[in-house]
Amino acid sequence: MTDHLTLVGTALNKQPRQLFGIATRTVKSSVLPRLPVDVDSRYEDRIPGEFTPHIEPIRENTVRLQESTVEKRETYESQAEAAVGGEITFLNETMLFEDGEAVSVDANSVLAQSLHWQLKCWGFEHLKSVWLSSHNPSEVSDDDIAVHRSWLDDWMGDHPIAADTRYLRRYWMPHSVCLRILNWARYDSLFADRLGEEFRKAIRRFIYKNAAFLSDNVEYGVGGNHLVENAVALVVAGVYADEPAWRRQGHRIFERAAENQFFEDGGHIERSPMYHLIVLQRFLTAVDLLEAIGEASEPIRRAAADAARFVEVLRPPDDRIPLLNDSVFGEALPLVSCLTYSRSIGIETASNSNGEIHEKSLPESGFYWFGDGDTRLLVAAHEVTVPHLPGHAHVHPGQICLWVDGKRVLTDTGVFEYAAGPRRQRARSIRSHNTVQVGDAEPVRLASSFWLSGSLDPKVEYWENSRLRMAYDVGGIGRPTYDHEREIESESDGWRITDQVGCEEGPILSRLHVHPECETVFENDEGYVTIEDSGETQIAKVEAFDHTEIDIETAAYYPAYGKEQSRSVIVIHRERPGRFGARLRITDAD
Repeated sequence: MTDHLTLVGTALNKQPRQLFGIATRTVKSSVLPRLPVDVDSRYEDRIPGEFTPHIEPIRENTVRLQESTVEKRETYESQAEAAVGGEITFLNETMLFEDGEAVSVDANSVLAQSLHWQLKCWGFEHLKSVWLSSHNPSEVSDDDIAVHRSWLDDWMGDHPIAADTRYLRRYWMPHSVCLRILNWARYDSLFADRLGEEFRKAIRRFIYKNAAFLSDNVEYGVGGNHLVENAVALVVAGVYADEPAWRRQGHRIFERAAENQFFEDGGHIERSPMYHLIVLQRFLTAVDLLEAIGEASEPIRRAAADAARFVEVLRPPDDRIPLLNDSVFGEALPLVSCLTYSRSIGIETASNSNGEIHEKSLPESGFYWFGDGDTRLLVAAHEVTVPHLPGHAHVHPGQICLWVDGKRVLTDTGVFEYAAGPRRQRARSIRSHNTVQVGDAEPVRLASSFWLSGSLDPKVEYWENSRLRMAYDVGGIGRPTYDHEREIESESDGWRITDQVGCEEGPILSRLHVHPECETVFENDEGYVTIEDSGETQIAKVEAFDHTEIDIETAAYYPAYGKEQSRSVIVIHRERPGRFGARLRITDAD
């Protein structure tokens, strides 16, 4: 019953354009493959007989991306070399093709992978490490280029549009179409002089066909970061093929996203730091390319600048994103690289002459900092999700994350995968976050992999660096009924976290998930838990108060796709409603 309520609730929250897009996609997928029409030939016929791509702006932008990620060059070189040898890795899952067998996007072993993995393979993401690592294209051998060509030849052989049930499914899902356009356009922009006439012509026809298809099948039904991905692919293709209609279409989507996909503080509305970086990178690319051809847009540039500034404010002491909502390491451009890329196209984020950002809060997004320097506490005090984009939201009202001396101590959970299952369900649930759970229920309804419905409407008050109060009520069909107020107060040696819960039944659990590199020790005689670093140096003490019990359990941590680590969880337990909490004391504050 709850799953059905969640599905219905999520659907009802969709915007009209999303519902129309979903209906259009469903009709196209059901009807077109059954019609006596060769859809693929129609797209082939739209490709100009001859055209000279406009690659210089794309080449210059690609070089900026390379220079922004120079610290990872050796990693990219290693990945590019492995791919040429038949070994490709996505989502930390490696596939090794047999000796003598070229990488094939429809090999049985590929089709056995998750859809998320397949989309990357069908998008030629194994080409990304090639163009990111090739700072001097002349260093890439002719043999390697021959292998790259074999990847494209494999595709060209048997992947027509609308064959069987493939229209907008499998190989022709718009997301993988976008990746194909981006990866091959950047590849051609770097290696055009090395490729030979036939290979260049094949790439150009391939990009044009994919862009024509994407232009007809923008993902309005999905929305969010998918629309931004569509937009950047259309801008890149429009610049590459000198097709003003594609550029205008991408430009319009970017301007709508600039208006509708960001909070006033610059945060992307899906509230995932990982997806924020991905969206920011796409905006920066659009700004750079459009300005290079004299089609600059102030709304797009302003949105990119605001989004870059958001990253600076959210930036933790260790310069890596907090793993809030659907976020992992290694998927988006690294935080520092993204800011370097921003500066390379002339977008600065510093608020003063010293290049420092002093803001402590991002109130529209709902992120608040306590502390200074390398020892800081981050609070996520916001609505669970925007109603029409629940797919990447986790349930963590009042979540806290802690860094001490620049190292992570209390963390969020990350995410293992996107496929529906117990790992994903648990990673999104309230039990996997540093907040309060009442009984066994969720405060909102979760179902499947990307469905969620229900809201909390939290009321938040924040006094910079001293106090935060968040209060919300839970109730409705298929949901528990209770109210929760969380107050966080700064003290001389740390923070005091007080929770007031009103409910009919317990138990009430408050959890603190500890980073795997830290150890926890339960001091039985004293009734508190100490947190130690890998060198057994005490970092912090957690002391429960007001008639509560404290214990240590274990839970999973997913810092990257496909990676699972075990870690300690400090659990503060109360049987009946009322006031309780914990004092978080930083040991080196003595």
